[in-house]
Amino acid sequence: MEQLKTLQDDPYPGSGKERLHVHGREDTYRLHISRTFTAFYRIHEQELEVHVLAVMSIEQAHKRYGWF
Repeated sequence: MEQLKTLQDDPYPGSGKERLHVHGREDTYRLHISRTFTAFYRIHEQELEVHVLAVMSIEQAHKRYGWF
């Protein structure tokens, strides 16, 4: 899961990262980790933090997409 470390340097969309528009939130993103897993995360700019909400299989992620 080395790709999670890339969020440290650049958490914004691009290179496998994408902004999600769920429940009217603009701060929720997902990162594809290989072809097997997806991580959902939020960027808290004021605190300079990235909070990983969940890491799950792509199959699970498709079922739970709207939960974040």
